[in-house]
Amino acid sequence: MGVSEHALVDAIHVAALFNMIDRLADSLGWEVPPDEAFSARAQAMLESGYSLLTASDAVGH
Repeated sequence: MGVSEHALVDAIHVAALFNMIDRLADSLGWEVPPDEAFSARAQAMLESGYSLLTASDAVGH
């Protein structure tokens, strides 16, 4: 038993993406927003999750 090859590949991809995002954040000086910013967005996140706006959503169609 153990970890499947697919699960291992998924874990490698997650680790690699985290590494790249972390390096970009450090290089570009990204800051973590204050707690108030997270609280202000919380209700919308509960309703819609992490879905992104489409182009038509952004222009109101």
